[in-house]
Amino acid sequence: MLESEKLIQIVQAWLGYIRLEELTQAEVERSSDIYSKVVDKGVQLVGNKLLLDSEVFTQFQQQQQAAKRGNKNDVQMAVAFPQIYIINGKGKEQRLKYLPLFTIDISPIFKGNYRKTGWDLTEYEFQPVVVNLMRLYGLEEEQAESLIVASGILKFLEDTFKGRFPTLRDFLELVDFPEGKYKTSRQPYLLRCDFTPYNALLKQDIQEILKELQQPDCNSEWLTETHPAMQYLWGEPQSPRDEVIFWGAFPSHPPDEFQASVLKHAQENLLTAVCGPPGNGKTEVFLHLIAQQIVNRALRIVHGEDDTNNLIFFVGANNSTVKKFQQRLAIDSPAQQFYLPGGNQTNIRKETLPKLQSTQDWLRNTEFNLDSWQQAKLELLQAESEIQQLLEQDRLNTAQKVIDIERRSQLDVEIQSLNNDISAKSSELQALTEQLSSLSDYANFPLDGYQQIREELSQAERELPKESDSITKRALNWLNATTDQRIFRRLALRINAAVLNTLATGHPFQTPLDHPSLTTAQASVNQKLDLSQQWQNLHQKVTEIQTQLTALNNELELKLFRHQQI
Repeated sequence: MLESEKLIQIVQAWLGYIRLEELTQAEVERSSDIYSKVVDKGVQLVGNKLLLDSEVFTQFQQQQQAAKRGNKNDVQMAVAFPQIYIINGKGKEQRLKYLPLFTIDISPIFKGNYRKTGWDLTEYEFQPVVVNLMRLYGLEEEQAESLIVASGILKFLEDTFKGRFPTLRDFLELVDFPEGKYKTSRQPYLLRCDFTPYNALLKQDIQEILKELQQPDCNSEWLTETHPAMQYLWGEPQSPRDEVIFWGAFPSHPPDEFQASVLKHAQENLLTAVCGPPGNGKTEVFLHLIAQQIVNRALRIVHGEDDTNNLIFFVGANNSTVKKFQQRLAIDSPAQQFYLPGGNQTNIRKETLPKLQSTQDWLRNTEFNLDSWQQAKLELLQAESEIQQLLEQDRLNTAQKVIDIERRSQLDVEIQSLNNDISAKSSELQALTEQLSSLSDYANFPLDGYQQIREELSQAERELPKESDSITKRALNWLNATTDQRIFRRLALRINAAVLNTLATGHPFQTPLDHPSLTTAQASVNQKLDLSQQWQNLHQKVTEIQTQLTALNNELELKLFRHQQI
């Protein structure tokens, strides 16, 4: 999707939100200098159908067509029932304010032809007016937020008002009216929803933007990546930065982790959205924001900088939200000059103006206490100095933490490498140990004795007469009286000590007495010496690996200790 198409969708969604907001206005005044906002004559409800007199239909259809020709906002009409209203003032100042429970948007019907048979209201979009449901029928905030509208208006009415209403007319006839000083009537009425003063100009601006975006060659000056409007519409929300510091928090309780992230975000961003269910600390966030702004202003003053505007507006979707916030302020901030209540004209006349007057009187009559000011200034500067020291220490700790993380990561690699080496060496040691175990008979083998015996056996084998001997050797053997018996007797004498050393071992040697036994003895001695050499080689290798494993385990233990110390 092209960026221009996404922008169009964003602007259209914004217009859609304004439309829903206008459909859910809590109070609708009946009369106006320009046009009537509430119409009940010529309006009937039969079953699920809305019936309008042709004159009423024509009147609103002409208004909608005129608005379209004049490039003004569309005429947005809704139907509501029953009639619940309050009367304010007397005589010429009397005003009737209707309190719709829900509104059904019937604006589309004025774009078509008149229907004498009426329009089925279950086919049109509806919106609950949550504020009035809470105000008139005592719905809790949690209940109001969980209202189900996706299943249609009849299901919504059954779930909300705990009754069975086969048709909308049945609801109108059966629903209980709220208690209190309210005027009521079981009649439907039409109301215009496009008159909201604070939305009118905004909606016109957004509609102009939409028309501009829909032009083939749109190159407005604000359609640049760095323009605030583009950042607002198109930019990605920025996460709060940990290193941002907020000065001040409400004294009753410190902000939790999530509230702190909001305060950090609000330091650097013009718009911060905070979402969450009831009771999870949204109100406390605003209390902390107020405290933060007060401390920021105080710091500017004690440092001799220019004073700044400390005005904060707290606005809510309904009076209960504002009143709860006001109550929190009254509990946690006993200074009556700290805030001013607001609201409608009645509230301003009865509460805001008298309190403003009393605050002005207090300012005129209260003397400035220089000693208290100097003491507060010293305490604030001292607190600032302590916090700056903590910040510096935190910066050092953060730098050390980066070093520690790198060192810990390096140690992790080294420890893993050592574990791999230890595992490989242990496997090798196990295999060699098994081989060494199979040659365990040669652990105490009389090596020196057998080596001497092998040499003497070879010597005897060379001395024995053979058929292949030369005539000279045979003559010498005859002159020296060399016989097999004499050779074996000399052999026995030469190896007697070595043989004795083998008798107490697992490898006793038996002296050969003739030529065949000599051959057998030589083969046996050679085999035993070979196996003994294998045992020695394996034993040496096992000892080396055990030494290496000891060194590796010592090194691993040292690195694990260093890892734990970080």
